[in-house]
Amino acid sequence: MDPKKNFSVAPPAVGADNVKASPTAIASPAPPPGINLSEDELQVYDYLCESLRDAGIDHLTVGMPLAVIVRTFIDWINASKECAEKGRSQTSKTGWSTPTPWAEDEKRLKMELGQWLPKACLTIPSLARVRKDTGVQGGQDDLFSDLVSHATSSPANASKH
Repeated sequence: MDPKKNFSVAPPAVGADNVKASPTAIASPAPPPGINLSEDELQVYDYLCESLRDAGIDHLTVGMPLAVIVRTFIDWINASKECAEKGRSQTSKTGWSTPTPWAEDEKRLKMELGQWLPKACLTIPSLARVRKDTGVQGGQDDLFSDLVSHATSSPANASKH
């Protein structure tokens, strides 16, 4: 991935009518230094950044969490493949059945993804919450908008016009 690459934003994804696309392009972060993502990991990283850009979500500061999510996701895929190839349980000579280590890994990694994905706005409920919270305006909140609205709608103010 080119660290100088600044991805431009496409129109927001379907159902993103509440998200106001920024007049400037939404930039995606480069993977953090020192993580050395593999080619497969880079493809997943780019896919996640593209999804966030398409949804109109600013994510410039999410490089490190995305790298953790990518590594966890690839590890989960590998553990799932191992479960499919070798099975999820093993039986001892005495007949006791226990989960295989890779089945335990698969289960743990899936739980970790369930915790990390909402934090990076990569689930439907978390995306809906962000869109609800940001509303049409998006961007930075106006700290005084409630006060100005109250002042301009005051009955005393209406008589002056």
